[in-house]
Amino acid sequence: MISNYRTPEFDRFGPWIDEVRTVEDVPRLYRGAGLDPAAYRLMLKIPRDIERRNATADMDLYDHLLAVDEESFVVLSRRDHTYDAIRLPLDRIAAVQDSTHLLDGCLTVFTIDGGAVSVHYNGSADGPVLDLVRLLRRGYLPEGPAAGPGPHPYPPRLDLGRQEAGLVTDFERIMAREPRMRLLNVGGRQVVTPVSPVERLYRAVRPVTLLASITVTDDRELLFLHHRAAFSPGGDDLSLARTVLPRARISAVYATPDTRYLGVHVVTVQAGAARFDFPSTAGPATEALLTRTA
Repeated sequence: MISNYRTPEFDRFGPWIDEVRTVEDVPRLYRGAGLDPAAYRLMLKIPRDIERRNATADMDLYDHLLAVDEESFVVLSRRDHTYDAIRLPLDRIAAVQDSTHLLDGCLTVFTIDGGAVSVHYNGSADGPVLDLVRLLRRGYLPEGPAAGPGPHPYPPRLDLGRQEAGLVTDFERIMAREPRMRLLNVGGRQVVTPVSPVERLYRAVRPVTLLASITVTDDRELLFLHHRAAFSPGGDDLSLARTVLPRARISAVYATPDTRYLGVHVVTVQAGAARFDFPSTAGPATEALLTRTA
C-alpha cells in the first residue's frame, strides 16, 4: 500500500541546496538547535545524496545545516537520528577549500589549531556554496578592499592546453570577480619520473602526470587553483579545486624535494598547526612563488 503521508519538507526535497530564510524552512532534525535564520547572514541546508524516488516523508532529508553570522561558521551534521554541532570562529579559519568532481562536491574549512570540518554536496548545485565561501572570506578579512595596485583591466590570458580548459576558465572568472588579484605562478601539467627504479619500469607503461595549477594573490589572501589530486595516472579533466588562505594566518612557506618524483618540489604553506602541500615543478617558477609569497 502506498502511503499518502506528506510534509512540506518532503514536498520541497531535491538535489538542490536551498537557502533557509524562515524557521519553518529549517529541516525538522535541526529545529532543536534553536537557530533563527534572521540572526544569520546566510543559512543553507544540504540534502542527502539520495534519489527523490527513494525519499520518504518520515526520513531526515538533510545531511547538513550551515550558517554564517558576524563571528562564526556553524555546521550541523546528521548522524543517524541526531546531529553533531560545530561552531568555528571566523578569526580561527586557516583556509577554505572547495572542490568538485562531476557531481561530487566537497567544502572543507580548516582552522589554525589543525582541525577541519568537511561538507559533501551535489556539485551541480555549487552556486550557494560559492556564496557561502565568499561570506566566510569576507568574515575573516579586514574591512575595506584589498590594497596594492589597482584592478588589472586585462588579466593575462593562459593557454594550458585543452585538458586544462576548466582550470583556465575558473582562473578567468576569479580575475573578473576579484580584479585586484595578481597572477603569481602557473604550473602546466607534465609527466613525471618516479625516484624508485622499480616504479620507473612500471610507470613506463602507465605514466603519472603532475596536473596543472595556478596561484593568484593580493595583499590579503593566497588563492590556489588546482585539482583534487596533484598527481594522476590517467590525467584528470573533471575535477576543480580552490584553496584560499588569509595571509595574516600564514606562519611559514617553504619548499622541499618530493620524495617520490624527480624534479618536483612540494611548496608547503603553514598556518598555525594547519599545513597545505602544493606540488610544483622544481625550478625558477617555484622559487618565484616562494619569494613572492614570503
